[in-house]
Amino acid sequence: MKILDPVQYTIRKETILEHARHLFATQGFSDTSMDDIARNSHIQKASLYHYFKSKHQVLQEMIDLGTQRWRARIQDYEAGQDLRDTLTRIGATFLEDMDDPARRGFFKIVHFESHKDPAIREALKNSPAQNRDAFYAVFARHLPRHSRVQIAMFITQFMGALVYYATLSRLREENSCFENFSDTEY
Repeated sequence: MKILDPVQYTIRKETILEHARHLFATQGFSDTSMDDIARNSHIQKASLYHYFKSKHQVLQEMIDLGTQRWRARIQDYEAGQDLRDTLTRIGATFLEDMDDPARRGFFKIVHFESHKDPAIREALKNSPAQNRDAFYAVFARHLPRHSRVQIAMFITQFMGALVYYATLSRLREENSCFENFSDTEY
């Protein structure tokens, strides 16, 4: 087996992950095959197996990278002086992410595809960088008298409102948060 330069190996692996992320976001995880990933990555299927043993490994590594990026942001969120400042920081970061096609695709896979495919939920659960508790703690610091369930509901409603805002602003063409779609599709 040919051994690649470590830098080239890492670049190729990241490129494959980018192509896989796009396919998972547009076709769905279950409807994407290793053949599809190889074809879109412009490599032979046998070469793809040099980087990843399975489609599940591709998914796991993609989610691990995405959750590592989320985890890195927790410190910024914790720096919020009060709840309003913290929500503003989270909202601004989320809207910036929605302007980035890669982050938008990742968000779509994690939040809109995970209920369809248990493999995505499992990959999230198994990710070493999974930071649900740390994200919860950011809110709990500002809402100490509320129960865990109430805080979880608040987080869900807040994130839902951000998705709704991003979608509406896209429909009004105020920013480029989501891919183009017609009003009839919406």
